Amino acid sequence: QPLAMYVAEYLVWVILAQVFQACYNPLPGEMTQDFDGRTKLSTVRLFISTAAGTVIPLVGSVVLARFGEYVPYGYTILGIVFTVLFALAVAAAWRFTWELTPEQAGFAKYERNETVARRLGIAGWARRAVLVLREYASTLRIALFRRHLVVYLLVQMSMDVFGQTFVFFVVYDWNRTAAFASLLLSCSLVSLPLMPIFGWLMTAIGPKRLYSINFAGCLIGIMWLFSAWMLVGVIPGAWWTVFVVIGSIWFFSFKSLCGYLPWAVFPYIADVDQIVTKRYRSATFSGLQASLRQLGSGVATISVGVILGSVGFDSTLTSQTPRASLGLGAVLLGGFAMAMIICWFVSTRIHIDRHTDGIVLAEISRLRSGGRKSDVTVETKSVVEELSGVAYDECWK
Repeated sequence: QPLAMYVAEYLVWVILAQVFQACYNPLPGEMTQDFDGRTKLSTVRLFISTAAGTVIPLVGSVVLARFGEYVPYGYTILGIVFTVLFALAVAAAWRFTWELTPEQAGFAKYERNETVARRLGIAGWARRAVLVLREYASTLRIALFRRHLVVYLLVQMSMDVFGQTFVFFVVYDWNRTAAFASLLLSCSLVSLPLMPIFGWLMTAIGPKRLYSINFAGCLIGIMWLFSAWMLVGVIPGAWWTVFVVIGSIWFFSFKSLCGYLPWAVFPYIADVDQIVTKRYRSATFSGLQASLRQLGSGVATISVGVILGSVGFDSTLTSQTPRASLGLGAVLLGGFAMAMIICWFVSTRIHIDRHTDGIVLAEISRLRSGGRKSDVTVETKSVVEELSGVAYDECWK
């Protein structure tokens, strides 16, 4: 078929997936206000997605091994089966989850005032587009969201770069096979039994401390992989393999925590926004975050290609020049380490936890019940201003 048709189909699929995510991601925050309950829902959700992300490539490799990589039937079967499973998952999410009512979310008056003409016309759609863009821009007013967004985007982009370059790093810098790289990537399975522990730590010590543990562990893992690079050919092959496998288990354990924490923190951002705007806009935050994540992924992928091309890297060659090998290692290890350092610094300003979120929710309940803003306690005012970045007097207008 014409290339344009495949591009159009891919764009439609990406748009549908974004629509689904914008509604799906806010569910833990909408289904309960309990900190432990939200953490549990986020943990289960991420456990299922991690398991799927691990199992699908394994099933795909078995099917392609059966039909052959250059025969379309295997790909067609995989596409049909996983699309049906995804549709069933969407149906289950629609049937067995719930969300806040318009009144609870603060949108009742907007719903009452909404009048939709049969034909909006170009001017009408333009006005609505401007309103949507203003809504998205207003989310950046919340300090907690800005900090969360920096951490989330850097983590996701560094994972994209890692996924794009790790196999090349193993093949050309460690002088091992792609099969060995796949074996090391399978160490990510360790994240599944660790996921309940992540959820327990989230409630026990809070995200700020867990972020520090996470990024410190990732940096140690990066140094471990760098040490393995320096020890290639220096220590016996068997001992080197053991060293690398242990280091990979360590690294992927903390790398999985990198993927877990931002999503575990996400449900509490809308609480902070709600005390500023009187509305629970979790889907708005989700939409902007998903959009910037896609943009960041594209920028990271293109940047890696440009950098590796500038140092002479060519994946079609059986070996690389020393300059290309150094460039590959710098992009993978140096880029990931730099992202973790920045994220660690930013995460020290993320003060949301069970206690502070409880203060915000209690204040929202007090104000909604008719309480006066002048009666706010010193601690509550301080927490609200720290998390929102907005003066208390400007909140709940």
